Amino acid sequence: MAITRNLDNGYKLIDWTDEINNMDNQAGLIGSMNLFRTQGISQTAVVFDKSMNDTTLLPQVSRRGRESTKGNDRKVETFSLPLAYFKHSDYITPEDIQGWRQAGSPDTAETLANVRVQKLADMRAQVEQSHEYMKLQAAKGVMKTPDGTVIADMFSEFNVTQKVIDFALGTATTNVSSKISELKRYLQTNLRTGGVLRDINVVVDAEFFDKLISHPEIKQAYLYFQSQFSPNRDASNQFMAWGSVDQFKFKGVNFMTYDHVFKLPDDTTEAAVAANTGHVIPVTNDLFRGYYGPSNKLSGANSVGRELFAYEYTDPKDEFHEMQVETSPLYFVTQPQVLVKLTTN
Repeated sequence: MAITRNLDNGYKLIDWTDEINNMDNQAGLIGSMNLFRTQGISQTAVVFDKSMNDTTLLPQVSRRGRESTKGNDRKVETFSLPLAYFKHSDYITPEDIQGWRQAGSPDTAETLANVRVQKLADMRAQVEQSHEYMKLQAAKGVMKTPDGTVIADMFSEFNVTQKVIDFALGTATTNVSSKISELKRYLQTNLRTGGVLRDINVVVDAEFFDKLISHPEIKQAYLYFQSQFSPNRDASNQFMAWGSVDQFKFKGVNFMTYDHVFKLPDDTTEAAVAANTGHVIPVTNDLFRGYYGPSNKLSGANSVGRELFAYEYTDPKDEFHEMQVETSPLYFVTQPQVLVKLTTN
């Protein structure tokens, strides 16, 4: 630690200790689940076919009649979705450096390199949180950007109605086990990926979670779950690092809070999960997709996109330094009918 003059009395000395960083928490629960199969593309929109096929059992035919049953063609529908696009810039001018002291030091002058590192870190955090927000919206079924623009309402696109199950956790006599069984049976019946349902995650708000674990039917199960600390510790710590404070697994369903509050571009805020609400996120093959478009530079035209592009430019007259980031993502669900919404009174 450095010794410097006391700011209140220039004749006295004082120790100058490390700075305290007051920064927003970075959430990433949805991203940490690795739900999305992502890839870069060279255009600003995607087109895909939805192929539908019903597997029906075969009727018996007579050997003597030489007859056979006839197969039905698959039904194919074509859809097109645009990618979102974001470009964010920041600048460093002499006024950001001249005469300023580096935070955390008593007398070290600010430098271009230090300010540059700080600004680039802040810009990257903004991009990552924007992606997390859009992944969460896609996991709810309606892909929208932080400014509220709806890119794709997959319920409307695929002409399905979202399934809603009221857990009625405010009623002591509610059979919660039967509600969970209803959920699992619905998922098993309506999942049409041709794969296996590997896990069921439910992101909920704190109110829903507290009502769930305090329900008379669930109390003892939750206490038992908590007592099994060692097997659950690693998973709990992993999710807690990305914005989930509480987790509870019951009858094969993982309930986890998502307590983060996003700061939107218009200076308002939005909770990750609305009050008394839960969103079911099944884990299976090819349920969620993500695409990254190309940079909007001449050199990026028709080139394969990436999650993030970063550029820096120094003014030829040495009067400012510009930093710029670009990102062009699209996240969506391929089977919106399995994105069940849970509510409670």
